[in-house]
Amino acid sequence: MTSDALPSDDKDRRLLRYFGQSLLALGPAGRDWPGFRYTPPEWERFSVHAATVSANASWIAMFSAAAIFIVMAAAAIGFIFIPAMLWLYPDPAKTSALVFLTGLFGTAFLTIGIGYPIALNAGGLIADRWETGELAAVIDLDRALATKIRRQIWRMMGILCGIGIPGSLILLIYDIDLDPVLRWMKPVTYAATILVMLFTARQARKPIA
Repeated sequence: MTSDALPSDDKDRRLLRYFGQSLLALGPAGRDWPGFRYTPPEWERFSVHAATVSANASWIAMFSAAAIFIVMAAAAIGFIFIPAMLWLYPDPAKTSALVFLTGLFGTAFLTIGIGYPIALNAGGLIADRWETGELAAVIDLDRALATKIRRQIWRMMGILCGIGIPGSLILLIYDIDLDPVLRWMKPVTYAATILVMLFTARQARKPIA
């Protein structure tokens, strides 16, 4: 069902175009992410909007969004989290572990929950300035889907932060040393990240069905 255009339609369209394109580029793997599942009509709308994204626009949006998000995250740490901790605890040695972890995860919650959608939109806006194809009309289902995606991001961050704070406290209270585990996890994580990026880049060059 199509309705009159709304001021938020351009932002919602960019989210569906580039977020949907990134999911579809992963192939079947992109359709079964815990917490990010969609109905067949929603996948159809993803396909409609993603089909308007060229390979060049996809690359521009991806790197632009990543750069913008990194800057936003650094600003949140440097101008919010650290000043807040110094104001609460002028002597760092007296910093409460609970307050520190709550502030850290709270900053992450706000940075990703608010900053990630903003970065996606800004990256898409930059990509659109370089290369804009014929855009699909925004319908009511698209608006509902864009709202759903934003809520999924907030929910994901709520779960991660809800687990992260007590989990970190347990590690501190019982003095659990994770260094051996982290030493093995780092190269595995880096390798997995590189493989995902290469796979995504390869899939992005294929036409979306």
